[in-house]
Amino acid sequence: MNSKKILSAVCAVLAVTTVVFGGMTISNLLKDNKNDGSQPVINEQAAQFRIEGNIEYDAGAAKLDAVKSNNYKSAEFPQGITEDMKQAYSINNNLVGRLSIPGTELDTVVIQGSDNDRYLKYDFYERYTTETTSTNYGNIYLDYRCSNTADLSKNMVIHGHTTGRASGVPKQAFRSLYDFRDKEHFIENPIIKYQTLYGEHTYKICAVFLSTTQRADDNGYMFNYIYPDMSDSNMVGYINQVKQRMLYETGVSLEPTDKVITLSTCIYDYGKNVDTRLVIVGRLLHEGESEAIDASLVKDNPDYRRPQVWYNSKGVQNPYKNTEAWVPSAN
Repeated sequence: MNSKKILSAVCAVLAVTTVVFGGMTISNLLKDNKNDGSQPVINEQAAQFRIEGNIEYDAGAAKLDAVKSNNYKSAEFPQGITEDMKQAYSINNNLVGRLSIPGTELDTVVIQGSDNDRYLKYDFYERYTTETTSTNYGNIYLDYRCSNTADLSKNMVIHGHTTGRASGVPKQAFRSLYDFRDKEHFIENPIIKYQTLYGEHTYKICAVFLSTTQRADDNGYMFNYIYPDMSDSNMVGYINQVKQRMLYETGVSLEPTDKVITLSTCIYDYGKNVDTRLVIVGRLLHEGESEAIDASLVKDNPDYRRPQVWYNSKGVQNPYKNTEAWVPSAN
C-alpha cells in the first residue's frame, strides 16, 4: 500500500456531526493486575475504564472481559512483557502499547493490525463497531509498518479519528489533540508517554502542524510524515518540512539522530473538501533533560506553510511554492 493510500485509508470521508473514530482505554486492565499473575482482576467495576475512545462502558463489554480473561492462565505472552500489560494482552494479543499525555484526558490502549484498515472500524474487543453502534468508531492503532518490539522505530506513528469537541458526540481518544493548536496548552502539557509491552518511553512534544493528504491540494506534493524508518541523514529533509508547517515554535530541538512519535488525526481547518491531518510530533526525552518547557521560546508562526488551495482561496502568493520536496528514505 503506498503512502497516499495509507493516509487516505486512515481518514475516509467523514461527516463531522455523524461519523467518529477513536480508541478504547483499558486503564483498569493495565493498572490493576497486582495479584500473583495466576488470575486476572475481574469484578463489577472491571470495565469502568477511562474511556477516551468512543464507546462508553456497557454491561456487554464487562461480560466480554470476564469471558475472554478466562484464557489468562493459559495465554502465551511474548518474552519480556511487563506484568501490567499481561491482562489486556490476554484479551487481545494485537495490543502493542498504551498512550497518554499527562495532564489531559488522553489515556488509551494502542493496538496494531496487519494493515492500516482493520482498526478503522474494529474496536479493542474485535467488534465491528458499525454493526453494534451504527457509528464508525474503530480504535487508536499503531501504523502496521512500525515496530511492536522493544526496539522503537525511528518514527512511531499512531493513527486515530476524532471530530474534536463537537457537542452531542461521544468522547473520542484523539479529541485531546485539538487542544494543542493552542500554544498555552502545549506549554502546560508537553509530554507524551508511550508504554510498549516491554517498557515506558517519554517523548517531548516538538511540533504541532497541519498537513494535507492529496497531492492535488498542494502543487502535486504530499508530505509523507508517516514514514516510519527514515535514516538520520534523510531525516534532515523531514525536519525542514516539519518546521515549515509548525503552528508555533516550541523551543524544543529536533535533531536527525532523534527518534520521534507521531500522533495523527483528521481535522477540517481548510474545509471539508480538503483532506487534512492535525499532527503532533514528540521526540524522545534526552538524558538529563527537563520535562518542562521554556515558555519564552514558544512563539506563534503566522506564516506557517498551508496547502496551495488555501493560498488560492485567499488570493495570496505561496512563499513555499518552490520549496524543495522531501522524499522519505531509509538510506
